[in-house]
Amino acid sequence: MSCCCSKVICNGCNFANQVREMEMRLKMSCPFCREPPPLTKAAVDKQRMKRIEVNDPVAMWREGIEQFKKGDYSSAFRYFTKAAELGNVDAHFMLATMYLDGHGVEKDDKKRIHHTEVAAIGGHPDARCNLASYEERTGNLKRAARHLIIAATQGSDESIKFLMHGFKKGFVSKDDLAAALRAHQAAVEETKSPQREAAEECGYDLGCEEWDNNDNAERAVKHWIIAAALGDDRPIEFMMEMSEEGYAERRLKMSCPFCREPPPLTKAAVDKQRMKRIEVNDPVAMYEEGVMQRQKGDYSSAFEYSKKAAGLGHVEAHAELAAMYLDGQGVEKDEKKSIHHTEEAAIGGHPTARCNLAYYEERNGDMKRAARHLIIAANLGEDASIKLLLKAFKGGLIDKDDLATALRAHQAAVEETKSPQREAAEEYYRNKRCR
Repeated sequence: MSCCCSKVICNGCNFANQVREMEMRLKMSCPFCREPPPLTKAAVDKQRMKRIEVNDPVAMWREGIEQFKKGDYSSAFRYFTKAAELGNVDAHFMLATMYLDGHGVEKDDKKRIHHTEVAAIGGHPDARCNLASYEERTGNLKRAARHLIIAATQGSDESIKFLMHGFKKGFVSKDDLAAALRAHQAAVEETKSPQREAAEECGYDLGCEEWDNNDNAERAVKHWIIAAALGDDRPIEFMMEMSEEGYAERRLKMSCPFCREPPPLTKAAVDKQRMKRIEVNDPVAMYEEGVMQRQKGDYSSAFEYSKKAAGLGHVEAHAELAAMYLDGQGVEKDEKKSIHHTEEAAIGGHPTARCNLAYYEERNGDMKRAARHLIIAANLGEDASIKLLLKAFKGGLIDKDDLATALRAHQAAVEETKSPQREAAEEYYRNKRCR
């Protein structure tokens, strides 16, 4: 969305316009109204308020989102209501959410359903899925199936999960499911283009390369603007702080809290630093490289890095080796070695390894050892251990006192991890995901 005129442009078209500007050395501008893009939060807010003054429903919806993220639900509700009255579908969807949760307004199921229906009629696929959920809950399975099929034709990935659920439950037929899957695939294919694929590969990382390697702030900012326009949140605050504080000050501020080195901003730079650490036998770097190789599917390399890290005492690497010996990834399956590395990880304080040992002991009939492993895992704050302990209690494997002691120990371990700083960090990253 362009904040200057509230016009919406797809990723591919926006990317093509940005590339054209760079190749022709043109000034950055909105592809619709040709206004230069704002680079500070204050400028963005000012342009949005200008649009609100002329009753722009998209700007009102966007301001509602901003107020919602701040926790000012009354203001958010007011902006969403105005935008919805002017026909904004997304605003109707947000009003439905607020009536559901009681944010800024009393809970009202009737009004929630009304706004969900209006949003669905306006083409909002998530609203269709929500209506399907409501219809299923009230027993109207045919209507639920129809809503899901419509959402699938709009390209909603979520609808496919619900349709599979409906097929298993028996209220979506095999033919309807097949037709919906074809329609969903066709909708997804329609959104593809060379420009959009190129846009996905461009943006943030290219900007970071310009910043890190060439110290070219102007080109870096251009790439970051592309990334931000495509929905990537990473460059937004970075650019705003730079534009308000200056490049040099921002450079000084960004550093590792331990060695004071400036952090790498590209994947290539991260990989290079990790390999440097591996050269000096850093087990953490070896473990991280092993994880990266395993994610790529290079299990042989992953096994070698994990083995080296485990040889240097890295607990997580022992857990990785246990998993690889269990699944036969990069090495022949070997339960004995899998158990050995699980034990090493558990002794080193790995709570998931403790739960895995408990499972192994239970399978072998040693219930007392299984219970002890679970109690230790609970002391380490492992959530999965609580479910297993409750199961063990129901099965008569542990008594009431042991369960109560484990629950108290788990709660104490969880409380120890809490701090105002961590809570603030969780809130910060949660808000970034909601953008």
